[in-house]
Amino acid sequence: MFCFAHCGKTDKNAAQELSLNEPSKAKQVHIQISWEYSQIPLKMQIYEPSVGQALDLWTTGSVTDAKPKPFSIPIEDSSFWMSPGSKKQFVLVMKNESDKEIYFFAAPHQALPVEHSFGFKFKCLCVNHAFIVPPKETWYRVVELRLSPEFVGDRLSITHHIIGMSKERMFEFKKGAKQELHNEMD
Repeated sequence: MFCFAHCGKTDKNAAQELSLNEPSKAKQVHIQISWEYSQIPLKMQIYEPSVGQALDLWTTGSVTDAKPKPFSIPIEDSSFWMSPGSKKQFVLVMKNESDKEIYFFAAPHQALPVEHSFGFKFKCLCVNHAFIVPPKETWYRVVELRLSPEFVGDRLSITHHIIGMSKERMFEFKKGAKQELHNEMD
């Protein structure tokens, strides 16, 4: 019975079943950056770098309200446009108005639609590292998004999950990571 239903198919029919519906190349790609949160009271925003200030990729720090900031205006709706073959530097920002240090890490980002996830590189904060946002300060990190010249698709949504953690967990991880690195180099 199975052969009766399938044995009569030609190679042409099989090729039609396997044809791919790939995205097409666009001159402009709409980028949406978003965040999901677990056990953290702060929210991440993205900002343009300060005008005229050269920022090294992955520079991380914090500033008080009284100090000059390495970022200028928020990027509206956390979205922007890029062309294939281009890169965009921007600054991740979290403001801690509390009297306590906040500790967090980021799970690896997810990209949607998945068909458009080939050909981009996000040099971001999901690097197996814990971060500290000091009390009454604004934390920041310089990041960069790159699109390959061969990038196909007209949109890309990138989501990070930000996870709060205790000071104890952060220091245990750092202690273990140092030992692990030392063992790997033996």
